[in-house]
Amino acid sequence: MPEALERVSGIIRETSASENPIISQGLSGLFNGQGKLLRPGLLLIAGGFGKTQAKHYTLAACLEMLHMATLIHDDVIDESPTRRGQPAVHTQYGNRNAVLMGDYLLSRCFLLAAEYTSADNAVGLARVIATICGMEIEQNSDRFRTNISLRRYLRKIMGKSAMLFSLACYIGASEAKVSRALTARLRRIGYNIGMAFQIIDDILDYAGDPAAVRKPLGNDLKEGLITLPLICAFRGETPAQASRKEGAPSQDGAAALRGLFSADHFSVGDSGAIISLVQNSGGLEAARSYAEKYTARAIREIAALPAGGPRDMLDRLTRLLLVREA
Repeated sequence: MPEALERVSGIIRETSASENPIISQGLSGLFNGQGKLLRPGLLLIAGGFGKTQAKHYTLAACLEMLHMATLIHDDVIDESPTRRGQPAVHTQYGNRNAVLMGDYLLSRCFLLAAEYTSADNAVGLARVIATICGMEIEQNSDRFRTNISLRRYLRKIMGKSAMLFSLACYIGASEAKVSRALTARLRRIGYNIGMAFQIIDDILDYAGDPAAVRKPLGNDLKEGLITLPLICAFRGETPAQASRKEGAPSQDGAAALRGLFSADHFSVGDSGAIISLVQNSGGLEAARSYAEKYTARAIREIAALPAGGPRDMLDRLTRLLLVREA
């Protein structure tokens, strides 16, 4: 897999190259080998259940370019100073150039999709982009709202993250001429992996090692983003209740959390106190229960896949993502 992903990285560098020095310099740091390349990896693994073709590598590159374009735009919207421990594109080249670089990546992505995949898969890609944009707008509208429901949160991370994981598995399988039933199973696996991945990502904002995740704790919190650890703390939810889909009335610490985390009273200086309240409330453990639930679903589906290297690789990756620290 490392050699396959290096091939994908090479296609990304070649496809995103530009004679414009701002684009060339701005994008070069994004594809320096430090990315996880999870979505391309899932596409290639799914393709391994059929006959992997040269176009699989190009389509894997296409998905990663789409992902990176959304991250560039996210950093502009969130005013994030860094990305993967390095200065974000907009801090070096300005917001306008950063947005245009993200748009440039999207245009290259669609050129690859138009040339190398079916019309149906290209439409699926366009729908994912539309959904991501819609969920970003919804997330911005929800900043500092302390009454966000669990259902609304799960719908947002489905649109922002899980759909792209699901699409990666679907495209990989469908382009390898895998059966419809197996393709549908792989699509569900991608969805569950994506849901668990995003929940763990949100947990790391409260409990990760800043050096490992390459961003300070509370980064999302400072933007007023309501993620699962905070929702569980507001609800007074324990891990056992999370597994039974039950919510208890907010109790210890919840009132204090609501007082600190509001648009009228929030201060960046309160971030540490909010993180401590979420940690002490059991919010992190409850949130992790949801990640474990989605991971268990993915593992059950994986167990039903044909035995062999791709299944073993997918099972191992799914388990590792649950315990990741970055």
